[in-house]
Amino acid sequence: MAEHTFRWGVLGTGRIADQEIAPAITSLPGHELAGVVSREHDRAAAFLKRHHSDGRACTSLEELLEKVPLDAVYVATPNALHAEQVRAAAAAGRHVLCDKPLATTVTDAEAAMAACQDHGVRLGLMFQTRRFGGMARAKQAVDQGELGRVVLAEVTMSAGRNLPKGWRTDPAMAGLGTINNIGVHAFDLLRFLLADEVAEVTALVERESGIAVDTAATVLLRFRRGALAYVNANQAVPCSRDDLVLYGTDGRLLGANLTRPNRKGTLQFTAADGDGWAEEAETANGYRDTIAAFAEAVREGRDPSPGGHDGLASVRLTAAIARSVEEGRTVQVAP
Repeated sequence: MAEHTFRWGVLGTGRIADQEIAPAITSLPGHELAGVVSREHDRAAAFLKRHHSDGRACTSLEELLEKVPLDAVYVATPNALHAEQVRAAAAAGRHVLCDKPLATTVTDAEAAMAACQDHGVRLGLMFQTRRFGGMARAKQAVDQGELGRVVLAEVTMSAGRNLPKGWRTDPAMAGLGTINNIGVHAFDLLRFLLADEVAEVTALVERESGIAVDTAATVLLRFRRGALAYVNANQAVPCSRDDLVLYGTDGRLLGANLTRPNRKGTLQFTAADGDGWAEEAETANGYRDTIAAFAEAVREGRDPSPGGHDGLASVRLTAAIARSVEEGRTVQVAP
């Protein structure tokens, strides 16, 4: 028997929803954009028209949940609203794929995850960098021991000279600035590749004049099994290199130009004896592939990857980073 169409409701009509999420949904066979929420009905209707959908234009999450038959809701609203909206969707029996971060506080993230567990729905997070080209091969190299023991890691991610704007400059709505906008992808990527959790962090940030949130961040991390990592996440400089480097006892893995969307780059392994391999990779389909994998997990009755536990781990880590910045010291990450 053919699988039924996977019906999506999208909460929010901002840039990511418009440029990435809706196009990904409508490009996937067996997926449907069944409804969208905006505070303005005309904006929701225009959104659906742009994406060639005859779904319902809604002005509230309540309307979407009550009036539109859905399998899942994609939450694409300002950060501080995520947790409450995840809980509401879960209470209505809808699976949820949430844009990062899951919440701006650990308490809210825990409540959102608990609501999904209590109501028997699946919770996924949009950490799409895991599914960029080259990352599956990078994880295979780590898991199979090609690098030996990973000792050091470096990740650089930048949006270019593209300072936070709108609600992203309001700490009450955004929580953190470039750390929540970009840095969380680097942290999740390292957790994914190393299959390990962060034990402690030390962070420094830059806040440009007139902007109340961080615009550039450097973060040092120690993982529980001992690996050290450095992350440079910023929205402050042009011409950044968007690279991943893993240094192991038996070799080095370099993902050149592979940590931001819509790039072409190279994954290259160099062994200690000089041998190695290289392959080209692209990062264009991370959003689409994460959406497809989430729906597949829901259909198969299993937790998605990345899932709610990844979202909670991310919020716990960013809370420790915020404390490190505020207190000027190394901070332990809550287990």
